[in-house]
Amino acid sequence: MAIESELAPASDIGDGITQIRLPMRGNPLRYINGYLLDDDDGPTLVDCGWRAADVEDALRAALAARSLRVGDVRRLAITHHHFDHYGLAATLRRAGVAELWMHPLDWQRAQRFAGSRDEVEALGAAWLARNGYAGPPDDEGFDPSRSELAEPTHAIGDGERIGRLTAIWTPGHAPGHCCFLDRRSGRVLTGDHVLDPITPHVGIWFDGIADPMGDYLASLEKIAAYGTAGALPAHGEPFADVGRRARAIIDHTHGRDGVMLAALGAGAASAGDIARAVPWTRRERTFASLTPWHREFAVSETIAHLEHLRAGGSVRRTEGEPILYARA
Repeated sequence: MAIESELAPASDIGDGITQIRLPMRGNPLRYINGYLLDDDDGPTLVDCGWRAADVEDALRAALAARSLRVGDVRRLAITHHHFDHYGLAATLRRAGVAELWMHPLDWQRAQRFAGSRDEVEALGAAWLARNGYAGPPDDEGFDPSRSELAEPTHAIGDGERIGRLTAIWTPGHAPGHCCFLDRRSGRVLTGDHVLDPITPHVGIWFDGIADPMGDYLASLEKIAAYGTAGALPAHGEPFADVGRRARAIIDHTHGRDGVMLAALGAGAASAGDIARAVPWTRRERTFASLTPWHREFAVSETIAHLEHLRAGGSVRRTEGEPILYARA
């Protein structure tokens, strides 16, 4: 089952690592990478795709091509709780994978969002409405059937050794997001933290979250320190010089802070107002041209930028309906 005619379902990328392209049917990203690493006590799989028959079939086929079954995988290490990375974990555990590794903050988040689609969407819609955005119904959003709760057998800590990997806690895109340094090859498995050419979403979807954009920038500095090491991202293809790309994303993020601050002007505005006023995506699209789902993501990301500016003292926040921001 090929993801695209020019890409094989799985590729041997050296150093005892197999890149497995797991399909994301209906999603413009097309596939997510699972990475299978040979290890002394059995293979390690990093990320597993969402819960769907075609994903499970693709993974089983890639393993079979290497004379392996699912039960031969020693451990599954999850970069973060989002359904395209974690959704199939319960299925794999039932099929015999002995260990499931996950950061405790993301296990908490996975449990929080384990309700029905209506509950998840109502939570997000209420928060966005408080921030000045009440959009049309979202028919593309998260489908809870694509994920199933699987309790980790092991909690990941920063610097923890997991087979041949060392965990690097990199909050931002998710509170418990982890990258992994492969000690054998020197490569960094970056999850969604460092991607090329796109950047991951960093947003605030409910109250009580302090400054995930600040967390993200600090985490990028951690990865930038790995310099010219090769990157194995969750989306797209492996690339060289993870430090260069991390620095480019740092610069981009600071630039977006400036765009948000300029759009705020001299008055007070909601995050929804600011999101409508700035361009989106690498193609500089207008807010109105985005799908309902991506408009919600845009407002959530705008809140994260505004809260980062507030943490730095550039912006103040006034509680109300809606919440308003103004220059400090």
